[in-house]
Amino acid sequence: MINLRIIARILSSMAFLETLLLLLALAVGVIYVEGTLLPFILTAIVSLVIGCALLYYAKGAPRKITRRDGYLSVALTWVMFSLIGALPFLFYCEHPRLAVAVFEATSGFTTTGATALTSLDTMPHSLLFWRSLMHWLGGLGIIFFTVALLPSISGGSVKLFAAESTGLKIGKLHPRVSTTARWIWGIYLTLTFLCFGGYMLAGMPLFDAVNHAMSTIASGGFSTHQDSFAYYHSPAIELTAVVFMFLAGVNFTLIYTTLMKRRLSDLRHSDELRLMLIMLCVVVVVMFGCDVVRGNNVFESLRTALFTTVSMQSTTGFITADYMTRYTPFVWVFIFFIGIFGPMAGSTGGGIKCVRVLTALKVMIGEFRHILHPRAVLPVRIAGSTAATDILRTMFAFFVAYTVLLVAATLCFLAMGLAPLDALGVAASMLGNVGAAIGHQIGATGSLAVLPDAGLWLSSILMLIGRLEIFAILLPFVPAFWKED
Repeated sequence: MINLRIIARILSSMAFLETLLLLLALAVGVIYVEGTLLPFILTAIVSLVIGCALLYYAKGAPRKITRRDGYLSVALTWVMFSLIGALPFLFYCEHPRLAVAVFEATSGFTTTGATALTSLDTMPHSLLFWRSLMHWLGGLGIIFFTVALLPSISGGSVKLFAAESTGLKIGKLHPRVSTTARWIWGIYLTLTFLCFGGYMLAGMPLFDAVNHAMSTIASGGFSTHQDSFAYYHSPAIELTAVVFMFLAGVNFTLIYTTLMKRRLSDLRHSDELRLMLIMLCVVVVVMFGCDVVRGNNVFESLRTALFTTVSMQSTTGFITADYMTRYTPFVWVFIFFIGIFGPMAGSTGGGIKCVRVLTALKVMIGEFRHILHPRAVLPVRIAGSTAATDILRTMFAFFVAYTVLLVAATLCFLAMGLAPLDALGVAASMLGNVGAAIGHQIGATGSLAVLPDAGLWLSSILMLIGRLEIFAILLPFVPAFWKED
């Protein structure tokens, strides 16, 4: 049975948290003496009222949270954050479109990084900071909830963590989920500060460095400029971004055990990291080779190929060049698939994740061997451990659901009038939380403001589904979810 009061209690805490974050963006507006502070004042009031109302309703709520409560709490939290986070955009615009505002906020919290805005260079600092802060908050997802909210709820952190996972182990540093979360948050904070320092040393202005550091480590993609990283024309800034985009795409548990525990053997034995590096190198070589063959400068070709590949693989989506015009359709295929596959599990990136691709490859190879040796026992081993049957079943269900959703979304965008390549590119970009897409009308540099409202609403839904890895957001729509056992 669903306990609405305990869900209201969780949501009230989240609403209060979002109020504090809105006040941070308001403070940025005060620092820069901006005259457009009313949007954040009004939104903070709305968020505070919602939090108080939910807290009042939650009086007498038990402290025990069930698995169903966890799934519903996670889904409603992301929806609530996106709707409240959309209000500053709605209040700021002279001719507001609700679909654009919700899309922008959802893109921020899910760290997709696609934008429907067309005048970033003239926007107030407070609104630009709010976009980056949404990225940074959404970067670690459920780990944030376990740290900020659930130590006071018996078993709550475990239930909410399970609500967003899909059966694939990403590693634990401590038997207590909350302790693991704090350590990973420490890595997250450290990388953010290092990235900020790197951007400053590379010559990026202070405000831009703060925003891009949050966006980079969250694998987001929002920039303070409409031209993204192409605005700077700086190899040093781009190299800094490449380093930290790659690190953001690595399993944070692996980073912790390597740096803090000095277990370098974990790097050598990580099949997933090896696959990620192989895919990265293959795509860089293909892009670089095709660019050089066309007569482009060797250094510029390598620089663009490396930045674009790391940006797409980490699902950050920063852009330094329009790959739709720079490269041939042959290269588009590689860019498309490396964005779909994404980085490692346990990172801030989106996409399918390399561990699922690796598991699928091992299952396929194992099936060939099983055909040749029917009596042989051939377990699937990932990171030295045998993958349980339930994990393989969940992975298969994920691939099927992902494919069905991708095809259905592509058909919907086609029905809205998009060209086939654009429809597929936008659907894959939204579902994989990549941000940058493959297409002629939208593509690498186009704004999604050209989409009709229906397209923006569909994109917002796809981003939430992709960020919560399908099951957590769709499970409440299954009738059996609401039936008592």
